Amino acid sequence: MKITAMSHILNFFILTLICVFPFTTYAQQSSASTSTQVEAAELFIADHAGIDEVDAQSAAMLIAAEFRKLGIPVYNPVFEAPKPGKVYRITFRRLGEKVLVHLSQRNSLGTVVVEKQLWIANIEEMIAAAPRLVDALVNNKPIASTADLETVTEQEARELRKMDGESLWNMGIFGAFIPGTDAAAEPGYEFGWSYETPKYAVGTEFRGSFGDEYSFGSWSIGARYFFNKQNISPYIGGGLSIFGGSYDDWYYEDDYYYDYDSGDDNGLGAYFVGGISMLRLTKSRLKLELRIDRPFFSLPEKDMMPITIGIFFSQHYVPGRAGCWLF
Repeated sequence: MKITAMSHILNFFILTLICVFPFTTYAQQSSASTSTQVEAAELFIADHAGIDEVDAQSAAMLIAAEFRKLGIPVYNPVFEAPKPGKVYRITFRRLGEKVLVHLSQRNSLGTVVVEKQLWIANIEEMIAAAPRLVDALVNNKPIASTADLETVTEQEARELRKMDGESLWNMGIFGAFIPGTDAAAEPGYEFGWSYETPKYAVGTEFRGSFGDEYSFGSWSIGARYFFNKQNISPYIGGGLSIFGGSYDDWYYEDDYYYDYDSGDDNGLGAYFVGGISMLRLTKSRLKLELRIDRPFFSLPEKDMMPITIGIFFSQHYVPGRAGCWLF
């Protein structure tokens, strides 16, 4: 009799577990599902003066689609003021033909949490701009870092404006003097190129002088500063050069016998110039220039620091024209 009672109690307990456990599990799953469900955010189209309403809505739909791709639920965009809660706000503002797109996230109090903006050339560029704006907003990174080969906007790819200047071919002749020697007015030649603005110039030149006793040649790069923007202007400048020099010093041992010393070397040097530039309002230039070259080395038993005085002609360079000879 006792065995029968115990058997009934055990059967009742098993039936209870079988019936109640599934409902308990379902309730727990439902509760967990409800707690993890994220409420969709509003996407509010705010100011869009100058942008057609249909275009504004289509652009906002592109934004909504990008949010959903990232797993962020949003309602379809609306023009009415949104109810309190999480809101994404998009505005379109015109500046001539260009459009400034501003996307922001706001909390339930209306405070801006994060915001990004991007200039586009026209509303059609929203096709490329929408993924970048959403990516920058969600991941809170600079909008410039979201660009790739397919999403660079016209504004970002615009040609940069530069200050005006002109290219010039330069050629000239000079006389060389070497202090401490008998070398005076040794002829020399120079050919080079420069880029000149109203106040500054940069350039490069090849120059050389080949006398009986002293010879030198150099390739230099440097700059000049003009004291005014008028047709005639004094200037100063300087730069670095690769300088090479040599000498042959002849001397007599007696009336019938003579000998000579020689040496050569090359290395880095510096130079300083000063002069007057004329005809600056035309396509040509005429310059009078004093130049001092100071190598950072000395020749064997000699020192060479050429001082040159020369006259130089420059002609405006036109790309595609045959060199500097066709004026």
